[in-house]
Amino acid sequence: MPGLSWSGETESGIFWPNPLGPGSTVGLFAPAGNFDRQEMARGVELVTSWGLKVLIPKGLHRHCGYLAGDDAHRLGIMAELMADPAVDALMAVRGGYGCQRLLPRLAKKWSSWPAKPIFGFSDLTALHLARFQAAGLIGFHSPMIISLGRGEPTERADIQSQADLKKALTSSERSGRWVFSQRDVYKKGRARGPLLGGNLTLVVALASGPWSPDYRGAIVLLEEVGEIPYRLDRLLTTLKQSRLWSEASGLVFGRFTSCGLTGEVNGLLREAADDFWDRPVLFNAPFGHSPRNRLFPLGATAELDAT
Repeated sequence: MPGLSWSGETESGIFWPNPLGPGSTVGLFAPAGNFDRQEMARGVELVTSWGLKVLIPKGLHRHCGYLAGDDAHRLGIMAELMADPAVDALMAVRGGYGCQRLLPRLAKKWSSWPAKPIFGFSDLTALHLARFQAAGLIGFHSPMIISLGRGEPTERADIQSQADLKKALTSSERSGRWVFSQRDVYKKGRARGPLLGGNLTLVVALASGPWSPDYRGAIVLLEEVGEIPYRLDRLLTTLKQSRLWSEASGLVFGRFTSCGLTGEVNGLLREAADDFWDRPVLFNAPFGHSPRNRLFPLGATAELDAT
C-alpha cells in the first residue's frame, strides 16, 4: 500500500529532541495569537488525564491586540520554560499569527537552548522550520492545547490524533507510518529525505529569508486554512517559483480547510502537482486544520512510497 513512514534514523546533522516518558512536565507557551481560557482549560484537563503534568507560566493569558503579549513577553515565556529544569517539553496553546515576528530574536538562542521537544502546528511551522535550520532539531507538528479543547467535541482532535500526541508525550517511540489508498497517489514514485513543510503560508513566507531550512531531497508536507482560491493560487505559484520546488524529492498534500469549493481547491493542488516534474505526489494526508491532524516529526528522515 502507498505510505509515508519514519523511524528513529536521521541523517548527519539532524537530531531528535530529548525523549519523554510517563509523568513528564509539559510547559505551555503562546508564541502567536491570544486564546480562550475555557478552551485552554479543557485541553489541559485532557493532557493531565494522560498522566502528564502541565505548567502554566505566569502571564500566559496576556493580550496585546491579536497577540498573546508583545514580542518580548512571548519570547520571555519560551526562555523561561527552556531554562526550567522541571519542564520536559513545550506545547503551544494555539497558533494564529506571531511566531515569525520572534525569529530574529530566536536565531542566536536555538543552539544554546536545551533540546526540549516543541509541539504545535499552523503558525508554529515558523518555529519548527527555523529551529531545524539553526540547530538540526526535529519538532513535532501536532495538535495544540486549543485543538484538544476547542468548541464542541466533534470539532476537537479525533481519537487517532490524540493517540499520536499522547504517545509522543509519554514514550520515546520514534517510528510512525501513514497508509494511503491507491486513489491518493497522484504521481507514482519513491522518495527518501527529511519531512519538512507544514502550513503553506508560513513555508512561503520563510522561503526567501534566512530562517528557511535546506529543502534538498526533502519530502514536503503542506496544509492550509482560510485561504480563498486566488490567494491559494498565489501561494502555490510563489512556491513553484522558489528553489524549494526544484530541490524537494516528494510532495504530500494534507487538509486545505475552508479554502473554497472542493473542486476548485483540488484543481489548484493538481495544477501544482503537475508542475512537480516526475517526482512522487500524494493527496489526502491526515493532517491540517481539522479534527484529523495526526502528528509527524518535522525534520525526521522518512520514506515516501507512492508506487
